[in-house]
Amino acid sequence: MRFSVWGLVLSVSAFATPLTWEKLIASAENDPVLQASGKKQSAIAHRSGTKLWDDLELEYTLDGFGFMEHDFELKIKPKAFGEGSADDAYWKSQAEYQRAHQNLDRALVLYERYEHALRFVKWQQILHLHLQLSQIAADRIEVLHAQSGSEEFRLQDLVSALEEQVSISAKLVADSNAIRDSKMKLLSWVEGYDEVDIDSTFLPSIEELKKILTEMSLNAERYSEVATARAKWAVDEKRAEQETASDRNYISKIGVGYKYVHGRYKYKWITKECSGSSCVEEWQLQRTDDDRRTQDKFYASIAVRLPFFSNDNSGNLKRQIDVLESERDYQKTKRDVSQKVERRREEILGLITQREVQQKFVEQVDQGALFEDFANRAGNDPLLLLRAKQSSVESQLKIVELDDNIFTVYLDLLFQTGSLGRTDVNNHLKAGPEK
Repeated sequence: MRFSVWGLVLSVSAFATPLTWEKLIASAENDPVLQASGKKQSAIAHRSGTKLWDDLELEYTLDGFGFMEHDFELKIKPKAFGEGSADDAYWKSQAEYQRAHQNLDRALVLYERYEHALRFVKWQQILHLHLQLSQIAADRIEVLHAQSGSEEFRLQDLVSALEEQVSISAKLVADSNAIRDSKMKLLSWVEGYDEVDIDSTFLPSIEELKKILTEMSLNAERYSEVATARAKWAVDEKRAEQETASDRNYISKIGVGYKYVHGRYKYKWITKECSGSSCVEEWQLQRTDDDRRTQDKFYASIAVRLPFFSNDNSGNLKRQIDVLESERDYQKTKRDVSQKVERRREEILGLITQREVQQKFVEQVDQGALFEDFANRAGNDPLLLLRAKQSSVESQLKIVELDDNIFTVYLDLLFQTGSLGRTDVNNHLKAGPEK
């Protein structure tokens, strides 16, 4: 009973542990997509070795139903000239292709996790700011109620404040629903958790992000889609070499046989009887033993293919076209992804510039300089001070939206550059593209 209670305590404490950034990222290795990709790589790595022949068969021939002669022949169909090395080169390229494809799969799996985690952080921040706006709206309504007996009171202002409060309340409900949906999605990837503890501390600061973007290497060969296309080109090239080598099967068969003769039947014409000028003849059957030497009982055979009379070169042309098509796809992917990465980089830097403008306004409000200016103009008008606070919070909302756009585009840039496929880092957002 004591052990069961202790186990229950441990299980409850385990479930009470919230899901963090680190655990979410580590869960990607258990994703079914990556596991299937790993099984495929393992199957290729443990394939059987290349044999020296394509086919091996034992042929038996019975020469007549007298069961006197028996022919045994071992036939080998050898591999074509250079086919063994071409096979090895093909499977090595196939392993590289599967490795590149696995990196692309890992990037896709991590992209989805980062995307929903960023969304969760965004809605948490928006909910916090909407709560501030809700409090400002409540304070405005309270001030307007207090001014209801004065000459400055306008009923329209109170109605507008009430409508604004209702609108903010609806946004708070939408924020809570969005947070709940993001939370359920995050928990669906990792079993054993009921809560989520993911915040913006895992994200790089704007200064760190600017440094990453200015120092990043634009080496297109490292991009995951480009690497996959390049590996696919290599696979098609090695497959073409493999099929070309298989066409060099000039020797169709090599055989070694043994002919066992239990005995032979010797036939000759004999005259059985004659009557006048006509005679009757018939076969006389005599059995003789096999008098061949032992070395004469063995024999060898070889069959040679005549390629000039059987090939039409259409297969070679098709293989060349397939290789050229893969090369074209690789060059196109390299160009498109390089342009996309450069556009994403410029887009992020432009969004950062917009964010800096909003941030300066918020800093002025937080430092009190803007409040002081409003107070000097309005004589400590509470409604004007509330409007200044509202402007500050609304600017912070714009910053949150800009941050969301920045990190959404940045996440796509990390995917395009293949950085999400890295296994040597735990925080791909702060690590950035590989230098």
